[in-house]
Amino acid sequence: MRALAHEEPDRVPLDMALTVDVYHALRAHLGLPAEPGKKSGLWTEVSSSMDLLDAMGVDIYYTGLGAPVDWTPRTGRDGLVYDEWRIGRTKVERDDGGYYWEMAEHPLAGATLSDIEEFPWPDPDDPGRIDGLREKILAAKEEADKAVMFKSANSIWEQSWWLYGMQSWFIDMLVKPEIVGAIMDRVTDIACRTMELGMEEVGDLVDIVRLSGEDLGTQAAPMIAPEMFESMVKPRFARLWQVARKKIAEKNPNAKLMVHSCGCIRPFIPTWIDMGLDVLDPIQPRVQGMEPEGLKRDFGAQISFHGGVDLQEVLPFGTPADVMAEVRRYIRALAPGGGYIVAPAHNVQSDVPPANLVAIRDAIAEHGQYPIMR
Repeated sequence: MRALAHEEPDRVPLDMALTVDVYHALRAHLGLPAEPGKKSGLWTEVSSSMDLLDAMGVDIYYTGLGAPVDWTPRTGRDGLVYDEWRIGRTKVERDDGGYYWEMAEHPLAGATLSDIEEFPWPDPDDPGRIDGLREKILAAKEEADKAVMFKSANSIWEQSWWLYGMQSWFIDMLVKPEIVGAIMDRVTDIACRTMELGMEEVGDLVDIVRLSGEDLGTQAAPMIAPEMFESMVKPRFARLWQVARKKIAEKNPNAKLMVHSCGCIRPFIPTWIDMGLDVLDPIQPRVQGMEPEGLKRDFGAQISFHGGVDLQEVLPFGTPADVMAEVRRYIRALAPGGGYIVAPAHNVQSDVPPANLVAIRDAIAEHGQYPIMR
């Protein structure tokens, strides 16, 4: 939290999010007990147990809202699995034994305004979302001294096109803006309510309020023009961010607001700062405009950064020495004066050797002690 307050603590903080296969591989590599039956999410991510967080020197405990009461994913035709938004996913297996749940059915594809009105939207007030949440966070705080990162709302931009279908979404932002706007409005309503619900329950225990993924960039450019963001997306983002900032002010004024957005999103950063952003995640490397040196120079006095360690080349295919050099570069660029949390640029995938994750930890021990040596 000192780092996020733009102060220099004893060392640069560390965070990492793991998918299920690499989680088990890392546990075995560290000599930790196996955890058969560990649950994973729709992105195959897992909630790391405290013994692994401690062994890796991770400084953040991550949690979020629960599922609705008595809700389980339902299976439909061709083995599709449906979430509470009625989006159908199919299991895609990879050669290395890993898998993904890939979206295959979009329930609002081709929707009319009446379809949107009649759609069975998730209930944001379902008591299952906060059942046992406060006790879980209190137990984690009792067990270890870590910052609590909390996700209390669905995404707006991403969740909307997941419901509609990506190709049609981009076309209809121009052709049917009233449809696109109506979907985003309903999705925003739900996000605002769950943000209120979650923060009212545990906001006093939360250090980082993490907004759901809002990927607005590709590897080469933003997905939409900044002008379209300003007119169509920003007003919905602003509603949710204002709710989040209001609850932060009420519950824990020292907490920070983080947004996750992959790709080339530099053109949006000044607007997001004006909207109240504190922490930007993930700094996708190998993307024009997202070089850490430039981000620190232009925005480092106003926001902090989380992420950056390359998951496309260095972590899966490099040596531990390559990883340590990558981490050292990001520490030198972003950590002076505080304002940086080392982390991989996204959820760590199954092609990353556990030794390369340990190398991140070891690089901080060697190069991340304050004052930072350039």
